[in-house]
Amino acid sequence: MDRIRFGMIGGGAISQSHIPAIQANENAEIVCIADANEDLARARAEEVGAARSCGSYDELVEMADVDAVIVGIPTQFHADAGIKAAQAGKHALCEKPMARTLQDCRAMIDAHEEAGTVLAMALVCRYDDNWGQMRKMIHEGKAGRPCMWRCIAAGTAPGPPNYGEWYCNGEFSDGPLTESGSHDIDFLRYTFGDVASVTAYMNHMANYGSVLDNTIVILQFESGDQALVQWSWSLPRGAHSGFGGLDVIGPDGSIHQPRQEDDEWLIDISKADGEVETIPFENRRDSNTWFDGQLAGFINAIRGEDTPRASGEDGYKAQEVFVAAVQSMETGQRIDLPLALAIR
Repeated sequence: MDRIRFGMIGGGAISQSHIPAIQANENAEIVCIADANEDLARARAEEVGAARSCGSYDELVEMADVDAVIVGIPTQFHADAGIKAAQAGKHALCEKPMARTLQDCRAMIDAHEEAGTVLAMALVCRYDDNWGQMRKMIHEGKAGRPCMWRCIAAGTAPGPPNYGEWYCNGEFSDGPLTESGSHDIDFLRYTFGDVASVTAYMNHMANYGSVLDNTIVILQFESGDQALVQWSWSLPRGAHSGFGGLDVIGPDGSIHQPRQEDDEWLIDISKADGEVETIPFENRRDSNTWFDGQLAGFINAIRGEDTPRASGEDGYKAQEVFVAAVQSMETGQRIDLPLALAIR
């Protein structure tokens, strides 16, 4: 197969990571950029050397010289764009979260299965050496099993000048647990396997926006492992939280978040009797590594040489955790998975 010809749906901030990955890959080229803001689409196309631009993804997916699309627009429109891409015979790499409802997620998967096209999810943490090293240490039993992954992140919602205001607008978004925390949830599934149950507390705390911006979620995995994930966008613009980060605790010790010392990356394992094992590793943690690797994997899947590292089913299951978290918040109960719609 010749070079894969890409159309970028959305000319906003995330396109600035996807398009360079296309440009850097000898097996890909950028053909068109579509954005509801036609001036932005035109400017981005000129900037990156795309042959054309347009103001609608409906127009883009019908272009005969586009083989695949990347969906990088507000979450509210992911399902419509992804389904129309499949109906037009285009492969699709969709930004996270997959869609806002499980029905829409399933409809996207079904559309691509029926069309015989590839649907992949842009869950780039699967390509992250930093988290990847922690996953490796877990699988090697450095903390013992079962263990608990703990992640705490707090700040403000993405916004101008680099991002749109839509992230904290409940009309277009479901807030940090999906827009940001979907990376955590997916990587946790990638590490521990399927989630057995979800317990959550979520509320709206910020003086702006309308999403559930303060979230605390406990995941119990079928493997017996657990995770505690706290994501918040409730701080005022310009404020920073007092602490944040991640670690893994278990019966044999603790895996600390990787750290950099001079030019070397290290990960510390705290063990019994005060012993600390320090392990050096290669960490290419930057957007090029994430997006270049992700695009190369997507192209391999299109060519039938591999399957997507993050599939449509992975996108569905990450969103299923959010839906269960909402149910847990509303009922005050633990919610078991899979949810009814997940049973086919």
